[in-house]
Amino acid sequence: MNYREKTFKDKFKDASRHLNVSPEQVVSLKLRDTVSSYGEYHELLKVLEHEIGIQWHEVDGDLQGRGYLVGDDKVKTIVVEHETGLEILYVAGSIASLVCLIPLILQCWSGIRGRGRRPYLPDFRSVEIRRLDNKGRLIEDRAHGIAAPWSGPLSFVNTALTSAAEVIDSEIKDLRNDVKALFGRVESLEKNVSKPSKMQKKKSVKKK
Repeated sequence: MNYREKTFKDKFKDASRHLNVSPEQVVSLKLRDTVSSYGEYHELLKVLEHEIGIQWHEVDGDLQGRGYLVGDDKVKTIVVEHETGLEILYVAGSIASLVCLIPLILQCWSGIRGRGRRPYLPDFRSVEIRRLDNKGRLIEDRAHGIAAPWSGPLSFVNTALTSAAEVIDSEIKDLRNDVKALFGRVESLEKNVSKPSKMQKKKSVKKK
């Protein structure tokens, strides 16, 4: 395991504690873009709390940056501040986060980044997606197939939904393989049970 993979495994492990899931259920969406000041992150949190009513608090752990748990017990994500752009850690398959919380965070972020200048339109291809597979290996990908800049922050949800669907499909595939293997073991056990044992054969011969 290289240093980079270990760093992300540690991040997902710490994030999973705050999101109350396993590390394999955590997905990282990273918007690769230079941030001029950490004050933009602080402004984001203020807007979320005071203008939208979403609570947040700072969390501990090795997240590669200062992290904030955003949301409540039912729907929550972790926002991590980096010089190289906003990162959101969320639970794979959490539709409530994908269609409610994440779009709100991104709308606020776009508004703050575009304040006092031209509208903020980051390159959609700059979205980086990371997660762990069921064997704990780091999986990395980027948004594909869109050459134009974002039309707006909600475009990000398409990538998030796709990422969640890929994780769910992978989990379903693994589950099917496990079920198939289980049926194989059951069939093997049934065959062994149906075959008379050596002791039973001996008893049968003695009776004759």
